[in-house]
Amino acid sequence: MTDQVHHLRDNPARYYEVLGRVMSALRETGALNGATHLDWWPGNGGRTWEIEWQGGPFPAEAAAQLLGAPEPSVNDDQGDYAVRGLISPGRGENERAHLVVLDVPVNLRAIDPIGTRQVWATLTLTQG
Repeated sequence: MTDQVHHLRDNPARYYEVLGRVMSALRETGALNGATHLDWWPGNGGRTWEIEWQGGPFPAEAAAQLLGAPEPSVNDDQGDYAVRGLISPGRGENERAHLVVLDVPVNLRAIDPIGTRQVWATLTLTQG
């Protein structure tokens, strides 16, 4: 059995850089519009990041937006992305998605998600 890398112990700067990149991309893309109760914590003893919210988009929808987030930089012509990695859905669940960012696993979880389409419908309702 192969031991998992302990990112927090082995490379704490990279471990926290991953959290910073993901959280910044979540804010910049508006990927969690309509969500509440955002929380995050080190998972699996410092081997992963766990990010969780209530309502809002499905995790796969949020992850897809994250992977397209531009890198904030002085040189806008660079065309680099803040979050690069792999995305896979949770095991047959709409409530989970998994990213690998700079070799650090990031698990996204939504409690009672409603999906991006429903979020936009709710946000754009006109009061009459």
